[in-house]
Amino acid sequence: MKTYPVHEDFRKLQMGIPLYKPVLPFLQRMTRTVYLRQSIPESLNIKRETCIAYDGYPIPIEVFSPKEINPNAPCLLFLHGGAFVLPAADHHKKLIIDFALGCSCKVVIADYRLAPRYPYPYGLEDCFSVYRWIEEHAKELSIDPERIAIYGDSAGGALTAGLTHLIRARSQKMPQFQMLIYPVLDARLSTDSMQKYVDTPIWNAKLNAKMWKLYLAEKKDSYASPNEMTSLEGLPNTYIEVNEFDCLRDEAIEYAKKLQKTGIEVNLVKTEGTVHGFELNYESSYTQMIIGQRIAYIKEQFALR
Repeated sequence: MKTYPVHEDFRKLQMGIPLYKPVLPFLQRMTRTVYLRQSIPESLNIKRETCIAYDGYPIPIEVFSPKEINPNAPCLLFLHGGAFVLPAADHHKKLIIDFALGCSCKVVIADYRLAPRYPYPYGLEDCFSVYRWIEEHAKELSIDPERIAIYGDSAGGALTAGLTHLIRARSQKMPQFQMLIYPVLDARLSTDSMQKYVDTPIWNAKLNAKMWKLYLAEKKDSYASPNEMTSLEGLPNTYIEVNEFDCLRDEAIEYAKKLQKTGIEVNLVKTEGTVHGFELNYESSYTQMIIGQRIAYIKEQFALR
């Protein structure tokens, strides 16, 4: 394994995700348990809801809401990462808490169905159903329908990007903006960073190839692999964040350039010394700085309406 000049805060992040079908049920249960054990501050409320998917499946939803929040609040739909095979982790809940309190907004997290039991397009269709549910229930949730946005990291970034294309194709109201955090965007595995970073910690090109095989077991199209989309017209303002030592870096930069060429407003943030999933060291001052930049972007965009 090569030694990369990773920021000192992230050098100890050497774990990876063992993407083997026999162990995934255990990892899913363990990740869910850790998420549930992560406490929330007294200044937040959680409301648990259920959204019915296109095939009748009940999708669990959590709505995080600051107790001191104005009516008709903005809302962030949070699509968590986890290689399409894992549920939300504890650091995702920490992010949700920081976004809800830091941006004075409601955050909805969708517990979408996971591969390999539910390969593409189940997860994406679940996310579309939740997005529609938020729109349809905006009044009773005291959400401003003009200020709904979507946030996704890693695999959640793929779902976020794919969802905006699906929303456009199905003539639904586009979200105010989207945030793609070190996103998965291209199943072709052909970029320079994908060829280079085959042994980086947490995530690398080898794991990425295994992930796509699990996720695309039955079907593949450009909604699953958004960088293959031929048209990006009409998509919302976009925040894209990439890591320096990440096999996914170049496909996200390429997507950002395509959006900019189309005339979409893009804020591209290139973090330095970082690896995929660097928020696992949540207390790092560098991590907190980057999270602060995300919060600033969310607040700025929501204030535009």
